[in-house]
Parts: sequence; structure tokens; C-alpha cells
Amino acid sequence: MIDLRILAALGDRIEWHDSLDSTNDRARELASAGEGCRHGFVVGADAQTAGRGRKGARWFSEPGEGLTFSVIVTPSWRREQWGWLSLAAGLAVCEWLEGYELAPEIKWPNDVLLEGRKLCGILIETVGDRAVIGIGLNVNERSFPEELEAISLAQVLEKEIGRETVMLGVWSILLELLSLEPPVIAERAWELLAWRNCEIETAQGMRGRIRGFGENAELKVEGADCLLSIADADGVRLSGDRT
Repeated sequence: MIDLRILAALGDRIEWHDSLDSTNDRARELASAGEGCRHGFVVGADAQTAGRGRKGARWFSEPGEGLTFSVIVTPSWRREQWGWLSLAAGLAVCEWLEGYELAPEIKWPNDVLLEGRKLCGILIETVGDRAVIGIGLNVNERSFPEELEAISLAQVLEKEIGRETVMLGVWSILLELLSLEPPVIAERAWELLAWRNCEIETAQGMRGRIRGFGENAELKVEGADCLLSIADADGVRLSGDRT
């Protein structure tokens, strides 16, 4: 179980549940009501019964072992820059993990990988002038269904980690990153991008090498005779080596 005494460091900016359908759904409900939700307010749960990822994909999280929480934020960035929220969240997770001398990578646009397997998923949803950043992070799980290609911190570090420590660390870094401008996020995220400078192929048959980010965190891909912009990750796969 989560030690709520440790989470008391968040003061009145947390609502924790033993079980919840979805932390993002509850956070959206609170954000819509607009009452008592300061920037950085956290909704977390020991277990989710209907957790989800991008486009409705189910998010697997073992009750009491994984970490699922959502952060309500009021970004200072222009609305058209909110595409950076997902990369900022992934970057927050990566920078926290580096404290354990691990080498995480960001898989654009919303995953964090460790040793090539999925460690963390991120889901961004908006409510008026607020955004909800949902984070699902594998912490103390010892096994996963093989088809998930997932990994946990406990599997890598060979010991259990306090989920409260993980959440507080990621939360703190995330809020710090959101106080910066998107170009700073872009520079840091680029250094941790899993497929940086690699050749990719889309479901539509476009090929090229990832060369950077666009103004709203889309991928810039160098094709045979032009620079392409990719905003949707569906169907994007690795097709070559780094150069």
C-alpha cells in the first residue's frame, strides 16, 4: 500500500484512492468542476479497473505494484504548444531514473523505454484551460504478459522501490520542466529519443530519418527529397540503423 504519510508532502494537492476506474477520468472530472484544483494537483490510485493509454488502449498495472497517477496542470505555454506536454512528462520520468544510473529512452510521443522495453506510458487529455497528464509507471511488478514487451524498475534494479518516492520525484521534475519553454524541452528530449537519427517507415509507406521535432513536438523526418512532418505515431516503425 501507498504510505500516505510520505505523500503528505503534497499538502492539499493530492487525492488518493484504493481503487479507481481511471485516474485520468477522475482528474478530468475535478478539472471540469474547477474547484480546489491547483496547478500540480495529483489524482492517484493503488489500482485502476479501467486504465487506458492512447486511443483507448488498455493500460496494464498490477494493483499495489505499479504506479498510476494523473496531474492536473495549467500550462503557461500557448495552447498550440501543448503537444510538448507528453514529451515533458516522459522527460521527467527519464531524468528521475537517471538518478539510479539507468539509461531510459523516450519513445515518441508518449512512452518511456528501459532496456528496449516499455516502462512508462503517458496519456494527455485537455479540459478547458487545463490539461491532465496521466502517467502509468511499472515499479514493483515481477512479470508481465509477454506480448506487452514491458519491464519494471524492480526487474532492472533487482529490488523493490517505494512508489511514493517515484511519484514525488517525477512530479517535482515535471512541474519544473513545465516552467521552462518548449525549446528547452525539445533539446533535452532529443538527447533521450529512442530512435534519434534512425530510419523509420510509416503505414503510408513514407521513409526517412528522424532529424528533430517540429514546433508542436511532431517528428521531423528527412525523406529522399524533402523534410516530412509526422504528428501521429500510429503505424510508425523502425526500418533502419543509426547514422
